[in-house]
Amino acid sequence: MPRGYASPFDVQAHRGGRSVRPENTLAAFGYSLAERDVSTLELDTGITRDNRLVVLHDRTVNGSHCVDTAPVRAGDPLYPYVGKQVRQLTLAQLKTIDCGSKTLPEFPRQQAAPGQRIPTLDEVFALVRRSGRTDIRLNVETKLSPTADDTAPHQQFAVQLVAAIERAGFARRATIQSFDWRTIRLARALDPRIETVALVWQYGPEECKTAADECSLQAVYGDPSVRSPWTGGLDWWRYRDLGKLVKASGASTVSANWQVHDPTQTKSPNDDWYLRTDPAYYFGPDVRTLQSRYGLKVVPYTVNDEATIQRVIDLGVTGAISDDPDLLIAVARRNGLR
Repeated sequence: MPRGYASPFDVQAHRGGRSVRPENTLAAFGYSLAERDVSTLELDTGITRDNRLVVLHDRTVNGSHCVDTAPVRAGDPLYPYVGKQVRQLTLAQLKTIDCGSKTLPEFPRQQAAPGQRIPTLDEVFALVRRSGRTDIRLNVETKLSPTADDTAPHQQFAVQLVAAIERAGFARRATIQSFDWRTIRLARALDPRIETVALVWQYGPEECKTAADECSLQAVYGDPSVRSPWTGGLDWWRYRDLGKLVKASGASTVSANWQVHDPTQTKSPNDDWYLRTDPAYYFGPDVRTLQSRYGLKVVPYTVNDEATIQRVIDLGVTGAISDDPDLLIAVARRNGLR
């Protein structure tokens, strides 16, 4: 069993599992904590204007998930807050926003929890402690971009998040992940007890035409002259091997869109990023080699439909991150992994 994991197959509830409760709320995390077969909570963090770590998915407050209620004080020029960058708002302003009343049509089983507020990271830590789940792990993402100046600096993210994890006593049961590898490289240097996860977003020539497309490895597909800004100063074109690149970052886990790991996929267009396939999306080595040669855990993200969950299990991945942990658990059980 890989070090630090509660079972041989890691079931990660993405943002608390948005198919059942509004994502990134204490209600969502509480639901997942009550499911004994969930081994890890995956969550995203931002830093407010007054330097508080909060838990939400986007760098801006997303109107698909959240609604304004009232300004924190009469005449607040920043009101309404929905649509504003997290870095523009104080914790008090963010705490006025209701992120529990809206449900998403693509998740028909999602249940509203009106009045749920954006939690702080400390509030999530406290919820985990109250649950008594000493086995549960937390996989905490730093939500920032190396190409945009709309968040706290990456150094602040790493220093503040490492300190928060240490203060909460979670250093040996938390991981820090990011698409922006600058934060995971610095976090690893700050506290080697905290494992890190190299997040990868990578597709093919149609999806990765310019650096603005934010592809992690080949920023411009097939063009070695363009170096990706996402890999923390490491250059894919020097390594040309996902295992070597991730090991150079100091991470113990690679977490990518699942197509990166599937050498047998055929070309099948789809509007859904996580259902489209193309041989050009594969970046080796394969899962077994990443695990055996490089000692890496392989945990693909946003695996939400039954066929894809089965597909990644067949690839031999260490675990998976899903918005629908109930479905992920059901398929894992069917495969004898729970």
